Amino acid sequence: MLIFVVRVYPVGDSKGVSGIVVIEYADRRKIQGRQDMTISLEVRHIRLVTERTVDHFLRRLFLRDLFVRNLCIVSPFINTLEGSRFTLRDLSEKIRRECIPTYVVTRSPSEPYQEEAVAILAENEWIEIRFNESVHAKVYVSSSIPESESFALFGSGNLTSRSIADNIEVGMLIVARGQGRSLVDELYYWANNRLRVLEESKIHQRIRAKRRRP
Repeated sequence: MLIFVVRVYPVGDSKGVSGIVVIEYADRRKIQGRQDMTISLEVRHIRLVTERTVDHFLRRLFLRDLFVRNLCIVSPFINTLEGSRFTLRDLSEKIRRECIPTYVVTRSPSEPYQEEAVAILAENEWIEIRFNESVHAKVYVSSSIPESESFALFGSGNLTSRSIADNIEVGMLIVARGQGRSLVDELYYWANNRLRVLEESKIHQRIRAKRRRP
């Protein structure tokens, strides 16, 4: 049996929306007989993020010293992220510099801001781009080495500056440790091995770079 311990860490903003809820859970069998169940637990974290959701994913990607095996980005709408801490060009440069195979599924551009974003991504030989007009999900997965450093975000936030700075969004940030490992694996499988290969996910650009060794 799993025991869930919920701790709320409020973060104020202009909309009065709370920030992060951390859900910690552990196997009851490991803590039976202890009066204080919060001591020496093998705790795993899933974070419910209610502000700047996509920025939480980007910060973990940029600020942690990780070997990223590949990235999956599923976002119906993408812009240049100008005005955000990390722009789309920053992300593209990191992908190019670290030779990260990256798989993007989005909708085909219908507005100039989307065209500009797709053009930035298309300059990068490490990025595959597919268009799927039915996609509404927002999923971001970093597959890392060691696997325990992999992480994922899913929720309501597009890869846009408005999603980060203005919109009221919600998302779950999951780290591939303990119970979180299977969740990250399933999100990666869904994004890379199911959605990406659907007939409706039309290829716009394949990865052109020579693959690095795993």
